[in-house]
This record gives sequence, C-alpha cells and structure tokens, in this order.
Amino acid sequence: MAENMFRALWAWIICVTVTVVVSMFTTPKPESELKGLVMGCTELPSEGDLALYQRPIFWAGVVAFVFVVCRSFSGR
Repeated sequence: MAENMFRALWAWIICVTVTVVVSMFTTPKPESELKGLVMGCTELPSEGDLALYQRPIFWAGVVAFVFVVCRSFSGR
C-alpha cells in the first residue's frame, strides 16, 4: 500500500509541475474568446420573467420535500 501512496504522490508532483510550467509559458486567451465558457466573462441571465415552475429554486424545494417525505416513511 505504501508503494501506491508514493506512486500517487509522484504522479501528483509531476502533474502540478507540468501544469505550472505550461501555464507560465502560454499566453492567456482574450476575454472575447472566453465569453460563454468562463463564468466571470459571461453575462448571467435573470430569472425575473420566468414562471414559478421554471425556476430552479422551486424544483429544489420540490426535491427537498419529496426527500423529507420519503425519509419519514422509510423509518417505519
């Protein structure tokens, strides 16, 4: 098991080193190319005009309610 740990440690060290070196020697892409790909460069849509059943928070509440109901009946 110790051999696997050392192999994983060396793999992690090599991966981090390669990632840092590649990041240092490549030029970053302009923000126009990152639009729609990166959250910081993308305009987030508003939920103001959506109906209640189309909002994610509504479905999160439905799932939470179903979970609580299923959990309460599974204890019996």
